[in-house]
Amino acid sequence: MMIMMMFLNMLILVICGVTLIYLISRKKTMECFYVEEETLYLNSLPAVKIPLSDIDYVEFYYTRIRISYRGQIKVHKKNGKVVKRFFQTSRISLSVTEQMILDEIDKLTPFFKKYSIPYTIQAK
Repeated sequence: MMIMMMFLNMLILVICGVTLIYLISRKKTMECFYVEEETLYLNSLPAVKIPLSDIDYVEFYYTRIRISYRGQIKVHKKNGKVVKRFFQTSRISLSVTEQMILDEIDKLTPFFKKYSIPYTIQAK
């Protein structure tokens, strides 16, 4: 029984180590989402890449949770699929304000305007 518990602890340690290395080594680690080479990247585990030409429209939502705020991006693709991800901010902070969430969203809006992708921003 003791050997099994040690094996389980080692397995959990290896999984956490691999996840930590992945998070540290990926590009633009602190950005929630960004556009590079006409592709929208949503940083999550695993990261999602969506070509801007495949996007039909985008919805942003933000909600208050306890003393902070949380955002959600819903990317509606032209093939009918929807990609949903939650985000906060790229800055490390104990409390995320509504303005911080809106600043993160404002980073993407110039690209949406440039490629004529409709988007909405709503508070829930």
